[in-house]
Amino acid sequence: MAAKAAWTTTELSAGWRIKSLAPGGEVPIALLTEAATGQGADWLSVNQMPRMVHEVLLDHKQIEAPWLPGKTAACAWVAERDWVYATRFTAPDPASPAYLRFDGLDTIVAIWLNGKKIAETQNMFVAHRLPLAGHLQKDNTLVLHFRSVFAPADGKLKPLSQYRGQPVRRSDQNYLNYLGPDQLLSRVGVFDRIALQTTEGSELSETIVAASVDETLQHGRLTVDVSGVTGARPTQVTTRLLDASGQTLDTQSTAITVDPEGNFTVQLLLSIAQPRLWWPRGYGDQPLYTVETALVVDGHDHQVVRKKVGFRRITQSSPLHFVVNNVPVRLWGGCWVTPDCHTAVWDPTRADRLFALAENAHFNAFRVWGVVEPPRDEFYELADTRGFLIWQDFPSLPLGPSPTNRAQSLADAEFMLKRLQHHPSILSWCGGNENALWHHPEYNGKLEDRGPWPGQATAEEVGELCRRLDPDRYFQPTSPYGGIDPNDPQQINTHGYTNLWYVPGYDYLNFASEDTRIAAPTLATVKRMMHPADVWPAGYSALFKPGTVYPFPQEWLKYTTSFSWKKTGPIEQYYDATDAASLVHRLGMAESQYYTETVERQRRGRAADDPTDRRRCGGYLVWKFNDSWPQIYSGKVDYFLEPYHAYYGLRRAFAPVMLSFEIGTYVWLWAVNDSPSPVSGTISIELFHLEQNRVRKTITRPVQLAPGRSQVVVRLDQAGIGSFRREHILSATLTTADGRELARTVALADIERNVAFPAATLEMRLLPDGSLELTTDKFARSIELSGDAGGDEFGWFFDDNYFDLLPGQTKIVRILGRHQSGKITARPWYSPHARTIDWRVP
Repeated sequence: MAAKAAWTTTELSAGWRIKSLAPGGEVPIALLTEAATGQGADWLSVNQMPRMVHEVLLDHKQIEAPWLPGKTAACAWVAERDWVYATRFTAPDPASPAYLRFDGLDTIVAIWLNGKKIAETQNMFVAHRLPLAGHLQKDNTLVLHFRSVFAPADGKLKPLSQYRGQPVRRSDQNYLNYLGPDQLLSRVGVFDRIALQTTEGSELSETIVAASVDETLQHGRLTVDVSGVTGARPTQVTTRLLDASGQTLDTQSTAITVDPEGNFTVQLLLSIAQPRLWWPRGYGDQPLYTVETALVVDGHDHQVVRKKVGFRRITQSSPLHFVVNNVPVRLWGGCWVTPDCHTAVWDPTRADRLFALAENAHFNAFRVWGVVEPPRDEFYELADTRGFLIWQDFPSLPLGPSPTNRAQSLADAEFMLKRLQHHPSILSWCGGNENALWHHPEYNGKLEDRGPWPGQATAEEVGELCRRLDPDRYFQPTSPYGGIDPNDPQQINTHGYTNLWYVPGYDYLNFASEDTRIAAPTLATVKRMMHPADVWPAGYSALFKPGTVYPFPQEWLKYTTSFSWKKTGPIEQYYDATDAASLVHRLGMAESQYYTETVERQRRGRAADDPTDRRRCGGYLVWKFNDSWPQIYSGKVDYFLEPYHAYYGLRRAFAPVMLSFEIGTYVWLWAVNDSPSPVSGTISIELFHLEQNRVRKTITRPVQLAPGRSQVVVRLDQAGIGSFRREHILSATLTTADGRELARTVALADIERNVAFPAATLEMRLLPDGSLELTTDKFARSIELSGDAGGDEFGWFFDDNYFDLLPGQTKIVRILGRHQSGKITARPWYSPHARTIDWRVP
């Protein structure tokens, strides 16, 4: 049909200015006049929108980067002031029915149009759409008055929980240091699109699309529920299903019937035979279809709503053991948190790099942590196109028993359901984070019995809403949930803070939606984020003696949070640190060791002497994937997008085809196949002696492994490697019949601090495709790769790092970062011998 410019949306992204006000009052008339005329002093131009206040102040050099050492406190005044955004815009037809839509306002905002206050809002988690009847003119002035969320109380500024009788709905992470700075930094401003929508009196108010496929996977079905308003005749709704090339596969149209106010609702059903199936990454492709829903007035498309969908069928064989398109799929990944504490504005470059890092680490899933604001729509589009499954928490639902809390929870959940449910990446919904957990006496800090979780009834109401609006997806009231206590690892899911709690049955768990150990980021990041005197304070000793509390200098407490010193990996197994570099290494490798051992055990899924072939774990999501701020805590990718040591341990442990030594009463070698195809080849196991620098014994075994299976390949003492001295290294390699290496693993026979590592010398060669080839003359423990592009140590992303290498083995490393050239250095951690090569993108 021919297009007609009837329903329009115009993003208001130009001409914005901001100005600060003393808190507490209304916008002065003089300021409204300044906004309307474009005059006035002390206004700051906004060079792009959306943009939050801290970003604008940075653009104008009014503040320094808040993450710099000591600079957060210097920004405290920003959150204590009121702020005004202003712009002018033209409406082509002021008489036409029109709306202003605000997709992201943080948080208490009075909205003024042409000198009149037309609305107030205090909820950053939902969009706001305001009718403009009687307010719109040809030339318009829009003013947004952001009130400070703080008010004086007992001589201090405290955050407002309510404003004019309504709950203030924003992330409490604005007031805490868990994800961000130790001193308060509270965001304020516009973080998503603002648009003028004109309708000519007819529009699609809601278009809700659900795609499904039957159990045979041969028949796809689309349900499109549409509601709207119109005063025009004749009017109909048409929905079309298009493939990736734009070819129309099915079309349905229906005339509409309106009520006396002109409102209508219709449902359209479309079908597709043998749809191309959407798969999680690693299991297949992610074909997407377009659903176009048009409101047709007088034969023309008055308004068209387009949404991308994918056809996939997700069920569960048991709780949180997911089956996608009739194939069991285990979830390996991490928890996604807001990418930057000082702004909620979506940064596509940053997001793309985070997704690329997750892909390199073999993630196939994210849990979107609901304590912070949900990501922009583009996040879910990236997940759709790149094959990530999304466990979606609802954001900070006030799951209390009061009527106000229940109504707010249902309204916010409904908004998110309707916004996101068409995305094939959405796997499940969750009511919130650790709501039930903190009511159990063994988990809250005071060890007190707080009785039943008071949010239970409201969470169940949210679940009923999910089942009504999105019946095919799993819902869980909170995370963790279910079992003998809210954190029972044998039942639904667990949060694995086993460094703080003893948790029975954690060795082989059902599903981990969080598990944490902490470390420092790389030394380059540590030096960037800390005062120089804090990096390795004068007189500091890392010896852990009676009375020692912290595994790092006390000065580091300014850069960490949440009892982090109790959450390290097994640092006692590593050499004592003598400088900042060795302390970073110790913390990082201990965290990496914890995750490697834990993930490998969960992927094996059972003890070696278990006669069943059951894999007990349905998924393992680390806490957390990305840092929102430079800090010492639990990120796997730091604020500057540099991978931690543990990132690489997880990458190897999450590899689709994995070899794993289980060392206990006996030594077993396991093979695990979480790829979609069968695996076959030959496994070679070597017993390598460090001091003699040679392989003393070798075992070879053929292996055939079906998809989704784990199995013991061999118990070493039954195959010729029985007792051996602990200065040996165990190594195993899986090679296909045509010589391709599918998997490799290396294991120490003793803890690290008991092993005397040789001074290995590496050879490093640049390959034609820009990759590096490394070999070694002796066992090389934890080879560290680093880069330097004219003094820039950041942005060197190696696809693997901190890996071990034996003589006779070859390691290929790809360089995936942002640099085009520079020097790359490789050094085994315990060797003085480093190799440096000049590198350039081919």
